[in-house]
Amino acid sequence: MSDLKEAIAVVDKMEAISLKEMDRVSLMDRVDTKFYFDEEYLAPILESIRQYYHVLEIEGIRIMPYESVYYDTADRQMLRWHQNGKLNRYKIRRRKYMLTGQDFLEIKFKSNKGNTEKTRRLYNVNTEKDKKFILENTPFSMNDLEHVLNNSFQRIMLVNRISAERVTIDLNVSFGESDNDEMTKLEKLVVLEVKSERSGGMSEIQRKLKEFHIYPNGFSKFITGMYIFHKDLKFNRFKRRFSMISKTMGTDSL
Repeated sequence: MSDLKEAIAVVDKMEAISLKEMDRVSLMDRVDTKFYFDEEYLAPILESIRQYYHVLEIEGIRIMPYESVYYDTADRQMLRWHQNGKLNRYKIRRRKYMLTGQDFLEIKFKSNKGNTEKTRRLYNVNTEKDKKFILENTPFSMNDLEHVLNNSFQRIMLVNRISAERVTIDLNVSFGESDNDEMTKLEKLVVLEVKSERSGGMSEIQRKLKEFHIYPNGFSKFITGMYIFHKDLKFNRFKRRFSMISKTMGTDSL
């Protein structure tokens, strides 16, 4: 059995939670802690923590497909903000939940206090309401933005049985520069994110990751995908991260 199949077998044994039940842990204003590691560690990690978490299940499915479209300005203002380490910065994307068909226009704001705030609305093909949403929640207008990156992945969502904590586990993370591109997949890479309230302390899954010597590491799908297709742009701040991701994937470079 492959590493990923073993992990899926563990997920199938976990107690399920519905979307409605999960609403109690919406965490739209939260602290995000990210990790990435080789998929060989996923099954033993899940096996050791499964009693502490529910898994989201929709229509009998526990591994959900997602697609995203990222936007930036023509001069790549949002990318430059990330490169320069600016806080009080924005990320704008559309995210489609392939299982439910919902398509959201989303704005993520990283504050100078380290909090991540997410605002979203159902996307409606650049209507006046979409334009107003961008204008009211960012320094940009819809006319400033262009489609710069496609992304797809599969996600397992865990919810802590007791505390206000969600864990997303992303598999088969892939990128394309345009709608007609063949997607580039990050082989063997698992991207795990713990979303919690600031006062939450260390959770069971964080303790287990530490036991496996897996420590918090910044990971941005937007930055990683842009790097794959735009190595001519400035990414000095992230070169060490890209080197570590490549090492985890068992390749020389992204």
